[in-house]
Amino acid sequence: MPQRIRILDKSVCEKIAAGEVVQNPASVVKELVENSIDAGATRIEVEIERGGKELIKVSDNGEGIEREDVGKAFLRHATSKLADEKDLARIGTLGFRGEALAAISAVSVINLTTRTRQSIEGTLYAIERDREVKCEETGCAPGTCIEVRDLFYNTPARLEYLKSASQEASAVHDIVARLALARLDISFKLISGGRTLINTPGNRNLEDTIASVYGRNTLEDLFPVKCHDDGVAITGLVSKPHGSRSNRTYQSFFINGRFVRSRVIAKALEDAYRTLIMVNRYPMAVLYFKLDTEAVDVNVHPAKLEVKFREEERIRRAVYSCVRTALEKGRWIVRAPAKTPAVFSKPEKTSESPALQKNDQRVQKPRVVEETVEYNRIEMDNNIEGGSSKIPPMKVVGQFLSTFILAEGQDCVYIIDQHAAHERIMYEQLTGHLREGKMASQALLEPVVVDVSPIEMEAVRENLSLLSAIGYIIDEFGAGSLLVRAVPVFFGVPQSKEFLNEVISGLIRQGNKDSQGLKQDDIIRMACKKAVKANQRLSPSEMDNLIQELMKTDMPFTCPHGRPVFVTLTRYQLEKMFKRIV
Repeated sequence: MPQRIRILDKSVCEKIAAGEVVQNPASVVKELVENSIDAGATRIEVEIERGGKELIKVSDNGEGIEREDVGKAFLRHATSKLADEKDLARIGTLGFRGEALAAISAVSVINLTTRTRQSIEGTLYAIERDREVKCEETGCAPGTCIEVRDLFYNTPARLEYLKSASQEASAVHDIVARLALARLDISFKLISGGRTLINTPGNRNLEDTIASVYGRNTLEDLFPVKCHDDGVAITGLVSKPHGSRSNRTYQSFFINGRFVRSRVIAKALEDAYRTLIMVNRYPMAVLYFKLDTEAVDVNVHPAKLEVKFREEERIRRAVYSCVRTALEKGRWIVRAPAKTPAVFSKPEKTSESPALQKNDQRVQKPRVVEETVEYNRIEMDNNIEGGSSKIPPMKVVGQFLSTFILAEGQDCVYIIDQHAAHERIMYEQLTGHLREGKMASQALLEPVVVDVSPIEMEAVRENLSLLSAIGYIIDEFGAGSLLVRAVPVFFGVPQSKEFLNEVISGLIRQGNKDSQGLKQDDIIRMACKKAVKANQRLSPSEMDNLIQELMKTDMPFTCPHGRPVFVTLTRYQLEKMFKRIV
């Protein structure tokens, strides 16, 4: 029998609607802080416990809410930002749909204290299970303070979906950082578990705000951009090529004062850095855009993060041109000379090309160079997974294009990608060392001071046992610095400060780990960064050693990313290529 169509209960509708607006504590913080900004606040404080699962508290010194309007604020589609449909085309506030408080109250317990500047007394309002449980007079400062407790207490499946407390705290830090960068004129403070992670001055200075959010040392890697192109005004800071990051966390885009995520902008930004930074590295950027409000639609995503441009190509061109021009002015891009030499200019004799110069000396009879035939024959015993065939003996012939190793086998040749081969070797050795707890460590003669942001410091505090397990000895050294006393040694090489930054970035992305080891992606990233690169010359002994170590791995046929380590050309294939056989 078919199921009958029925109208859902109001409480069910509220919970479904809440799922579109409230995904995690960070989304709650975003909605509440945006309300504070729209209320004209100049000071906003956010406090969280257990990543926001237990408590989210947002206090501001904004306009406050009149007592008779407090209850209305928790009704769906109740807003002071819009009056009619025409207002949608010229939205100037961050919030406008009137859904945030209703959605949050459907999945949490809320206490709100508010007072307008004109009122003598404030209002204490409490709502639980979509019902008003308290509305009374109270004494408080002008502004609003809203406490959200026990998020998702009535939706267990949503509660289970939340990440660890440290990961949720990191997400909250990320959103508060973006809001602080969006409004340089507002002082933001973020407290997590009693620790202050962000405290911006609200003095309209971008550099001071970035220093408060990401640490003052970050400023050394940035330089300004400013342009006005085709109706698009762009200002901000972007990183020098050597200041790239391992992920896009440090990219912030603001359109007419609103933080947004945009694939169009991100792609254009990264295209501007093409050939300047390594693959899987991303430029840091804080970019502000001024556009006609009708040229961008902010009402295409429940959280108002994604936007849609009327003319995407115009935005892409403006971003690429602005950043690329700034990089050229900073001399990180060298332009080709405007005047090119004549194609058929008269050749000049040069001592660097004796083979092309006239020489009356007799040419000696060719002879065999002994060194080139003293190959190391390597028996590789690794079985191909799922089959019984073995890699046959091979001998190294040499290197070509400074990227590939050519080796000769029986009736075939092997072309080996030196980076992929070394990556596989390092990956398996790293996983083995971590599994057995045998990571080598080297004490530094002089401890190194590393500046970190508040959220990075928090990640280090929560993962000291893991950092110790992989070879670091670290102490806190002041408010925003670490004192590194020992570093891990991978393959005989002590690791650099930049490697520590990569590890910390991984900890922030993935939250708390135990001391058993890093996740697979982290190990792959370490192996990739430390492996021999393309365009790197290797000596004959280095090539031999590389092949010998590859022989010892469990999976010599692919790198950790799944790409092939080598390809084989058989005698038959070669003879067919040269038309020796048909």
